[in-house]
Amino acid sequence: MYYILDPKFVIKKWRGTPACYLYRGETKRHFLESETYELLTKCDGNTDIEPCFRTDLLEVSGMIHPCEKGSVTLLPDQIKEYPNYYFRNVDWNLLDLCNYNCLHCFHAADNDMPRDSFSYEEAMRFLDDLVTCGVPGVRLTGGEPTLYPYFREVLQGIKDREIHLKTLITNGSRLDEELVSFIKGLHPDAEIRISFDGIGYHDWLRQHPGAEEQTKKAIRICKDAGLYVMINMNVNRKNRAVIFDSVKMLAGMDVDFIRIIRTTEAPRWMLNAGNDTLTKDEYYDFSVKFAEEYKNTTGLPPVTIWQSLFLDAEHRSFNCFPVKISPCNFREDAPICSAIFDKPSVLANGEINPCTSLAGLFAQRGIHMENVKTDGLQKVLTEGRFISAITKTVGDSGGGMLSADEYKCAFFFGGWYERYCRVMGDWKNLNPLNLDADSSGGQ
Repeated sequence: MYYILDPKFVIKKWRGTPACYLYRGETKRHFLESETYELLTKCDGNTDIEPCFRTDLLEVSGMIHPCEKGSVTLLPDQIKEYPNYYFRNVDWNLLDLCNYNCLHCFHAADNDMPRDSFSYEEAMRFLDDLVTCGVPGVRLTGGEPTLYPYFREVLQGIKDREIHLKTLITNGSRLDEELVSFIKGLHPDAEIRISFDGIGYHDWLRQHPGAEEQTKKAIRICKDAGLYVMINMNVNRKNRAVIFDSVKMLAGMDVDFIRIIRTTEAPRWMLNAGNDTLTKDEYYDFSVKFAEEYKNTTGLPPVTIWQSLFLDAEHRSFNCFPVKISPCNFREDAPICSAIFDKPSVLANGEINPCTSLAGLFAQRGIHMENVKTDGLQKVLTEGRFISAITKTVGDSGGGMLSADEYKCAFFFGGWYERYCRVMGDWKNLNPLNLDADSSGGQ
């Protein structure tokens, strides 16, 4: 008996993960048992297969169809096995150049640093490499990505290769009606992530007069075009008093999501404004007070407070991010970072590291991994120092990146989980933790 895989299905397998099927044009994976995967690889219209209960199930589901030998063929790459690990998205820093002098960012225009970028040829080759490695999504960042001389060509190249533009991370300074229309035409479901650091403080943190008004204008243009807008917002001692009012203002502009992050001890920030950094307890105290105001205010979008709390007014729910596991579901073989396969960062010079947030620290400490420009993305995602680092598990021991997370310890031993729960009252806790049964405090 001969069978052919239905053209609306794609079968894929990456190193270290179970095989899966996807609906053509979508990125959500549906995992397959190994026996089913082996069977599906033979459904090519030319391989004789003995009918069995699996073929019956697959035929009923519409995944395969009986056929005459050689009468139909598979579509190109309909069944694909990749030698590299699977990554949902890659953060791509197109260039190191920015037009703002942000107090906390090593990409600042006045910072003395090499100004690397991808050439046009390197950019197109990298896009081809994403396809070769089966990476379905990409986030564009920088520096300021809209300053990249081949920015539009990259957007078109992403579209042409059927890669999902997940996010454009920008300061918004160059998002006029014409450019936003161009983006919307190619990538209507892309998330536009714009930085806004508080009413009256945005210009200060960005060190650019008029940045606040320009950012508001960019948000309006993107929303008028029907794009999804997420706001990144720093919080520190200087601006914490205006953060909630800023969130209310942004809600009035119909932004879709807000992410608040403590301005962390990046080298440039510590040099410029180190005394304005919130301590651990100050940050968690801010989160508690923010949550109380959020709960008592209507019409607000979902808000994430980085490494602390998620708030969703529409569904009257919350989630404490430090609560990941308890003894009943602890796994030593789990990755050290649960999001590590979603956000590797490719720098403008081609170097790769586990996370965009680590780029400045790695550069300061002289930590170098592989380079996609010289080594090729598939080799980088298959073996080497980068893969060795990100495949570390919670059962591994050692210092450095595998040391205890001081913020998680401060969260649990400071009793912040209980305070959050008291403040949120009858709202649904999406990830409750029984601390009485977990004497370790969730560590």
